[in-house]
Amino acid sequence: MLKFDINLLFTVINLFLLFFVIWRFLFKPVKKIIAKRQEEIQKQYDEAAAAKAEADSVKAEYEENMKQVAEEKATILKESRTQAGQEYDKIVADAKSEADSILAGARRDADVEKKQAMKLAKEEIADIVAEAAAKIASTKEDPELDRKLFDDFISKCGD
Repeated sequence: MLKFDINLLFTVINLFLLFFVIWRFLFKPVKKIIAKRQEEIQKQYDEAAAAKAEADSVKAEYEENMKQVAEEKATILKESRTQAGQEYDKIVADAKSEADSILAGARRDADVEKKQAMKLAKEEIADIVAEAAAKIASTKEDPELDRKLFDDFISKCGD
């Protein structure tokens, strides 16, 4: 059977004392270390969440910038096409005006040459008429001879 003596009392007191010392010097510091580690882990989770949020923000900003770049690219491309069309129209208009100018110059040159040719032809006709008149004046004898001289004149004018 179990005896209640003083040893039992000392054993119980020793157990309570040992429990208190272990609780005071072992469990309490271990709880503090565990709590501190949990705080560090929670802090790392919070930092990771903040980094993720910042990364999402940067990603959204990047996507917005890419959208703006695409819009600017489309705008610049449209402006370039418009400007190229205007340059094309200007070049075509300049070429047309230059061609018209060249054509007008060629027509003026042709008119000048035509007038010179007409002047030369008139001079030749005048010479031929003068020659024919001189021949007719020198030979007033026969109407048949006059007709022959007139036919010669017409044939020379035809050449």
